[in-house]
Amino acid sequence: MIDGTADMAVLHSETELRALRARRGSLRQSSARIFATCAQGAWLLLAATPVIVVVCALKG
Repeated sequence: MIDGTADMAVLHSETELRALRARRGSLRQSSARIFATCAQGAWLLLAATPVIVVVCALKG
């Protein structure tokens, strides 16, 4: 009986370890996605700046 509970404890800790690794992976993926979104926004802003400047110069 003691061996059975020890095996279950090891199995439970391995399951928790796998879940922790999966969460870390998803955290890395989500942070990479956030970084990529911010980088895309920065490029969009850089691309729009000359257009905004020209429009303001024509109106002004």
